[in-house]
Amino acid sequence: MDSTAARPAHRSWIVIAAKSIVVLQALAIVYMLTSAWVTAAVAIGFIVVFASVKALSRASRQVDQIFEDELRRQ
Repeated sequence: MDSTAARPAHRSWIVIAAKSIVVLQALAIVYMLTSAWVTAAVAIGFIVVFASVKALSRASRQVDQIFEDELRRQ
């Protein structure tokens, strides 16, 4: 069974907008409670986590594709 057919190829703009609003509100709360330097550090942390999750997701898809190709050959 092909599980990739059940997933949409692109994200809805509403999902992207909602996630960006949540991140911006979290940064605003940090800014109100601390300083601009702490807010910048938290923003960099968000970027690092986002990039890491994206890279690991891509690697996971590639590994799944390799396993699927190898299992078909047997």
